Amino acid sequence: MIQIYAVGVNTFREAIRNRIFASLVMFAIAMLLLTLAVSSASLHEEVRLMKDLGLFLVSTFSVLIAIFIGVNLLYKEIERKTIYTIMPKPIHRAQFLLGKFAGLAWTMAVQVAVMGLVLALQFWLLDARFGVEMVQAVWLAYMEVVVMVAVALLFSSFSTPFLSGLLTFGVFAVGRFVDRLATLKLGDPSERTETHEQISAVIRGVAKVWPDLSLYNVTPNVVHGAPVTWSFVGSATLYGLSYAAVILLCACVVFQRRDFI
Repeated sequence: MIQIYAVGVNTFREAIRNRIFASLVMFAIAMLLLTLAVSSASLHEEVRLMKDLGLFLVSTFSVLIAIFIGVNLLYKEIERKTIYTIMPKPIHRAQFLLGKFAGLAWTMAVQVAVMGLVLALQFWLLDARFGVEMVQAVWLAYMEVVVMVAVALLFSSFSTPFLSGLLTFGVFAVGRFVDRLATLKLGDPSERTETHEQISAVIRGVAKVWPDLSLYNVTPNVVHGAPVTWSFVGSATLYGLSYAAVILLCACVVFQRRDFI
């Protein structure tokens, strides 16, 4: 546990000092601030538009930044050959990987919190209420980020940053709509063939094990005033942590078997 914490702290410090990370965060905040101008230009829809655009930017930019940083974490260690000095030390490869995950998760927690505070400030400037439902939405956006960090580390444990980035983004893109794939039936009901049924069954099977990221998009509820219960937030959080744990277990197995020589 001490080794994981040490690697995590070091990863957190490196990420915070990273100029590219800082630039991406500043760009995300700038885009978020632009929503204030856009919202102010709308007619009697300022708050609703602020919720919609604000939560979209918090979620999307957080995931993209997490993917960019995540797929480069292990690659940089290998490229700079620092991993060769770490591996001989009394630290298990799994501990090293989990430390990297913890450090990036902490980094993204800071990033999401900062963007959430900026969004809350904009609500204050509009003299609008930043309610509990907004806090819930920001928290769920962070849980989505945690899942994507785990996925990024899994792919980066055996692939290049470019391919890892493509694969991770693919998981993210499909995950946002996987709830629809779970009930997919190809073809017209009157003309559906056995091939259609077989393909539909395969897609539905894949959808059952794919991360359901639609759970973390509660923006429609927030915008239209539909309640988001704490029980839902709790179950979505448990789902995300469980999924991330399984992905990290797979990543540890792959990373353990990787040859660095």
